[in-house]
Amino acid sequence: MNRPIYLSAREAAAELGVQPATLYAYVSRGLISSVAGHGKKRRYDAADVRRLKGRRAAEDHTGSRPLTGDPVLETELTLISDNGPVYRGKLASDLAETSTLETVATLLWRSDADPFAEKAPKGPPDLPQGLGPLDRLMMALAAWPLQDKAAYTQAPKLLQTKGAALLRYSVAAMLDTDPVSVPIHTQIAEAYGVSTGAKNVIRAALVLCADHELNTSAFAARCAASTRAPLHAALLSGIGAFMGPRHGVAPDRAAAWLAGIEPDSDIETILSDRLSRGEPLPGFGHSVYQGRDPRADCLLDLLLESETGNPFVAALPGLIEVAQDLFGQPPNIDFALAAVQRTYGLPKDAAKTIFCTGRMVGWIAHTLEQYASPEKIRPRAAYVGERPE
Repeated sequence: MNRPIYLSAREAAAELGVQPATLYAYVSRGLISSVAGHGKKRRYDAADVRRLKGRRAAEDHTGSRPLTGDPVLETELTLISDNGPVYRGKLASDLAETSTLETVATLLWRSDADPFAEKAPKGPPDLPQGLGPLDRLMMALAAWPLQDKAAYTQAPKLLQTKGAALLRYSVAAMLDTDPVSVPIHTQIAEAYGVSTGAKNVIRAALVLCADHELNTSAFAARCAASTRAPLHAALLSGIGAFMGPRHGVAPDRAAAWLAGIEPDSDIETILSDRLSRGEPLPGFGHSVYQGRDPRADCLLDLLLESETGNPFVAALPGLIEVAQDLFGQPPNIDFALAAVQRTYGLPKDAAKTIFCTGRMVGWIAHTLEQYASPEKIRPRAAYVGERPE
């Protein structure tokens, strides 16, 4: 973890453009934290000062409000801790040891009964050939009202069962198969034709990807839900945000450079060349975790434990060590998913399909939680354009 930076009272007041008395008022209101310094002087948290500065600038229309970092709504779903996501009080890495995605869905959706007890729905209509899995998913979700006459329901007692049906329906759309009632990790493993060991790794990956607090796609789903858009439309909002290369398609970027790595490759030379060209290393570093991404560590540990005889897996620790030495950042969940895809020879879209499948559970959970809130999400912007004379 990075050590916090502290400012003197004069520095903090100068950065905020206020008098010391106003700074002390911010401290008393809990907006800025302080610690004891030398003598009777106190030091002030620079991160708090800059966060408050951004907030005040937005209110005064003199600058831009930071788009990351500040809590904007309350949730009981997921806490991001130093040990990774915690789903309703249960550490995701602990759940990944044995739980299925269905079990995690029941937990996150706070279901009293099993929402997956009903038989699987019918499959999506015939979709155009040549579409990737995420594009198939978008078209299938748009067609959901043809499948379910109650697609627009807001009845709480129906929504969890609808969520389970939509999850099975969506997985089938991405895999281009028929919905079935077997566990989702089994359906994915059978579609990819992989071993029992691979099936267990896929199961854990789904659990680790289920939710990550207020990420961009979850926020998009919540915005739609706050307008009382139906469940399938909220999921469409989530998948729209997910499809960007800075979010759900990020495993593709990691898989692209990882595809050129062989067990006997000179990894240091390959990555040094990349560094010298000024190219980033997708799959390393994370905007939320200042240190390691615990989800990646959990999934990579399981992969190393499960595939001891695989030459590529055996080379992974050395590859990660070199990457960290050169780029200064540890692997994230995108790299771990790309490594799973490469290890088992899965189709090129498998990593992001697994990621999306797991995250759909989170989108449904956020949608259901937002339905219970009376507020519509409607943030304000800080206008910095031209004004009338």
